[in-house]
Amino acid sequence: MDFKKLTATDIDNLSKFISDPERFITKPTVHWDHDQFKTVRAMPYLVIQPETNEEVENVVKYASDHHIPIVPRGNSTGLMGGNLTVEGGISLDMVKMNKVLEYEPESLTMTVQAGIRLKDIEEYLANKPFTYMPAPAMHWATIGGNVDTNAGGLKAIKYGVTREHIRELKVVLTDGKLYKFGAKAVKSSSGYSLKDLIIGSEGTLGVVTEVTMRLYPRPKQSINAIIPFPNLDKAIKSVPAILASGVVPTTVEFMGRKVISLWEKYYDEKFPIANGDGFIILGLDSLTKEELDAELKLALAATKKFKAADAVILDANSEEAKKIWTCREALLLAIQKYTPKMDEVDICVPINHIPDVLHRVDELEQEVGMRIPNFGHAGDGNLHIYLCSDAMSDEEFEQKSHYVITELYKTAKALDGNMSGEHGIGYACKDWFEDFYGHDYTELLRKIKHVFDPNYVLNPDKIFPME
Repeated sequence: MDFKKLTATDIDNLSKFISDPERFITKPTVHWDHDQFKTVRAMPYLVIQPETNEEVENVVKYASDHHIPIVPRGNSTGLMGGNLTVEGGISLDMVKMNKVLEYEPESLTMTVQAGIRLKDIEEYLANKPFTYMPAPAMHWATIGGNVDTNAGGLKAIKYGVTREHIRELKVVLTDGKLYKFGAKAVKSSSGYSLKDLIIGSEGTLGVVTEVTMRLYPRPKQSINAIIPFPNLDKAIKSVPAILASGVVPTTVEFMGRKVISLWEKYYDEKFPIANGDGFIILGLDSLTKEELDAELKLALAATKKFKAADAVILDANSEEAKKIWTCREALLLAIQKYTPKMDEVDICVPINHIPDVLHRVDELEQEVGMRIPNFGHAGDGNLHIYLCSDAMSDEEFEQKSHYVITELYKTAKALDGNMSGEHGIGYACKDWFEDFYGHDYTELLRKIKHVFDPNYVLNPDKIFPME
């Protein structure tokens, strides 16, 4: 695509839409040229930090009318380059749109601006009887970014991913109009769900400015069971048995001793369980202790034929439990600390095929001579697989990474899986998309993109190539 470069006239015209010149940044710094991985860098020509829907409307319409690329940006915790201005243009930095607009417990909803962080939502609800249930590990991510990638997180197995918790969105389209998609009403059988189309579209169809989320009563009882196994294979093979027992856990995570040791080094901490090389972290919540005890008994009984050792049972609010979850949530940072460059695959497969993927990862580690640590959501089949450059040259790392990613996508496709479970496709993985899902499917998506964004200015060159 050919895009227009910003001129002095454009800068002057756009500046009139923003009331505070400090939110109109004509000399962006490296703060805006990367996501968390920093593997690809792309500097915007202009950064605009809106505070109101009207500011977003004016800027987006101007960009579309003048064929200027514009990329919505949250708190830059993404891993797939989804927030990068790879075609230059405008970075629409949403972090100043960070207010709670309405807390309405009577309808079990809360409305916030798209730039508010999950951490801020958690703090706002901390002294209230309701909570926002999705639990991505990146607590400093913005809710708008979670909506754009349909983020999953640690509680998806019981409560679902972001899509299941969004009632209504306010979205600015390229015509400069603010649309309401969805409603506070629980059910809808009322035509196409444009709300659900926007969720997961990675900012390529519109700019989300407000989010009305579903609230849940805070669970009365919750525990964590950390279950050691002789190896990771047996740990993961126990998961279908746990779910078949009739238990619906809040969380089922897997970790291996190898990746835990990286966390121990990075944080100078000791994982509190010495035995076992593979672990399942099982989270359970309920209204009563009796129900909780019954579910725990069923779940643990299901693991015995996989040679599980005695589980460590912790109150979910105990310091020991917090340490376990601190370890799990910090695994990515620990892996990143010990390698100069990193790439990631977060494929999702049916849960009974997780071992097949991990066996292929082991084969690829030996075949290409690359360290590929991993962990993930055992209860929903979403694996986070990291490719580490270590002592390789940039050229060698790029070549080997391309091969490994290609092979892992082949594996996922053969197992009826998906390219991404929660991190999105972004810029990093767009070139594999059409091969994975097919030409006809991708052409259909291109037609949808054209309807919403006829000038192709919204987050261009993401998810799939436009041509």
